Amino acid sequence: AGGQSREVTPPPCVPSGCDDLIGAVFELGRTLCRLQLSDEELALFTAAVLLSPDRPWLTEAKKVQKLQDKIYVALQHEIQKKHSSEDKLSKMVSKLPLMKTICNLHLDKLEFFRLLHPETALNFPPLYKEVFNSELQYSDPRES
Repeated sequence: AGGQSREVTPPPCVPSGCDDLIGAVFELGRTLCRLQLSDEELALFTAAVLLSPDRPWLTEAKKVQKLQDKIYVALQHEIQKKHSSEDKLSKMVSKLPLMKTICNLHLDKLEFFRLLHPETALNFPPLYKEVFNSELQYSDPRES
């Protein structure tokens, strides 16, 4: 009100010690918003990110790489079709290391939470377990 700045505090559902993770997620969101991606561009970029061939548990990484390459071609085509700036794709791809860092930070926080509250971790929703159990099982702390 009246131009006064207010300190934003995380909602009570945000565990303490997750400020760095949440801050990184919001910063990523802000930078992606600045790119003004269309729904199609966002969908293709999301697909390319999800189809990452560098996951250690993949058995056919080359097939995933080929599929990801096709998605990037479709994304480049979509960007050109909309006459967007030439470097839009490179700006999008430049966010991948930050996304990987956020993912690793999330896995670290999740593992810490699982150690601290194992009974709660057992009750995670099935989809959450499916997505993150493989990552936790195969994550190598030396990669961070």
